[in-house]
Amino acid sequence: MPRTFHVLFVLIILFPALFSAEKAFDPCSLLSPAEIQAVAGKPVKPGTPKVQSNPLAGADCTYVIGDFGSLNVLVKPLQRGETPEVFKAQFAKMKMTPSDVAGVGDAAFFTSPGFSMVQLHAFTSGKYVLITLLVPGLKEPAERPMAEKLMKTVVSRIK
Repeated sequence: MPRTFHVLFVLIILFPALFSAEKAFDPCSLLSPAEIQAVAGKPVKPGTPKVQSNPLAGADCTYVIGDFGSLNVLVKPLQRGETPEVFKAQFAKMKMTPSDVAGVGDAAFFTSPGFSMVQLHAFTSGKYVLITLLVPGLKEPAERPMAEKLMKTVVSRIK
């Protein structure tokens, strides 16, 4: 009986400590303002992270580019049934025609939400990554290569 009590006591004390020692994922650690500025050609303010209360919703980081532009990076774990094809079908239903991008993560595609913004979706290491980019003074065709370059950096840093 005393031995059972000791084992139970150790489990109660150590088990929560194992999980609390794990740091929350910081999506702002994936890109620095200097890296974004080198690609966008405009000043970039440090990112502001937002970690969801539900880890399955992911975490995102928003950077301000120039006076009113932005870059948002969202990273979330993929759930059962979430595939690039499922995501593309959902965006197609919203009339945001996906276009595939080769050489970025396991799979990637662009969508166009309008207002001179571009979205690049990527799938890598069991995660869904979304970059939404708006650079003041630029249109979507000029933003797409920027988003692709930034996404390649992001997916290379996701384990």
